[in-house]
Amino acid sequence: MNISVSQALCPVALKNVSKVYRLYNKPSDRLKEIIFRRSYHRNFWALRDINLVLRKSETFGVIGENGAGKSTLLKIIAGTTRPSSGTVEVRGMVSALLELGAAFHPDLSGRENIFMQAAILGLSERQIEDRYGEIAEFSELDDATLERPVKTYSSGMFVRLGFAIATCVSPDVLVVDEALSVGDIHFQKKSLDRIMGFRKSGKTILFCSHNMYQVRSLCQRAMWLKNGRVEAFGDTEDVVAAYEAYQRKKEAKAEGIDNSEIVPKEAPPPKEASPVRIRDICVLDAKGQSTKRLTSHEDAAVKIEVEVLDKNVPFHLAAVIQRDDGINVFLTTTKQQGMKPVSGTDSLTAVLKLPELAILSGEYSLFIYLLDDHGIQVLDMAEGVCPFSVRADNSEMGIVALDHKWEITF
Repeated sequence: MNISVSQALCPVALKNVSKVYRLYNKPSDRLKEIIFRRSYHRNFWALRDINLVLRKSETFGVIGENGAGKSTLLKIIAGTTRPSSGTVEVRGMVSALLELGAAFHPDLSGRENIFMQAAILGLSERQIEDRYGEIAEFSELDDATLERPVKTYSSGMFVRLGFAIATCVSPDVLVVDEALSVGDIHFQKKSLDRIMGFRKSGKTILFCSHNMYQVRSLCQRAMWLKNGRVEAFGDTEDVVAAYEAYQRKKEAKAEGIDNSEIVPKEAPPPKEASPVRIRDICVLDAKGQSTKRLTSHEDAAVKIEVEVLDKNVPFHLAAVIQRDDGINVFLTTTKQQGMKPVSGTDSLTAVLKLPELAILSGEYSLFIYLLDDHGIQVLDMAEGVCPFSVRADNSEMGIVALDHKWEITF
């Protein structure tokens, strides 16, 4: 990989980066290796020959299974781990949301850890004092709590303080590893807003997640890591589609099913403290009547009743139609349709109209989601509900009825 002049100005450039760890069967083997000058270890390659250039102001996704090397890659870019070979060039300040709070000293107070961790990020004592109030406010920890040793904190308090410190700077590169799943729903919203603020201001973001919807929504490009190597690289949709196809085939093989189109569910669990809640869902036929049986090519609709507990929280709606074998037939969101998020009401009824239903014979169900104003965070959901069947009146086969016309010439 040759790094061009234009690439040389990019905030992150990795060339042939590899990381190998020595694994020993027992601790004494390390000593035996030194004394007898023989190998008592086996090599584990966490990364092999990774080439990556991040563009300025882009959000780049990293996906893959557990153990694929994602966290190792992020740690190398963040500077907390060194590569075994290859070169890493990072320009500007890097802030990493990795293992939030892991570097805290348990016996020091929250206040003392703020000063210590912020200093590691490169802030002067004066800068830390100027930003201390902002950090404390974002973490939602009061003065009395911040004077206590962090070993007395709950896990939620731990990660809130860690996130507040890590994002108190204005980095050139932000490294994010599953940070959108920390804390309660209220803090997840605050965290997402701050990350989106970095994105809007033109920061380069390296985003690692198992949530393919978030990767699709946030990232322009992506990389799929498999066993430490790059399996796919390029436009996000191409990479995610390849990864999902791999997951479907893997799951089908594991279950002994001769079907490569099973989609694993990735939605997070429902949130008890959600500001909005789904109250009722039903499928409507062409006459507007609730039904469990539809006919292809006839009008249909999905009606969703929503209760709003906090009318100041804007939100979007999303709907997925899934076949009983796990195939996602269709997904749509109000954000994708260019609609403004809903707010300022105590309740609402949403109707998703499906004119001349193009789905063919089969058994289906609905997956309904209420999303935040970014269309990313799930506020409430109902999965696999309202099962219904579709029957076609003709001999068309497949999943959907495509508008088509035969032309034959001689």
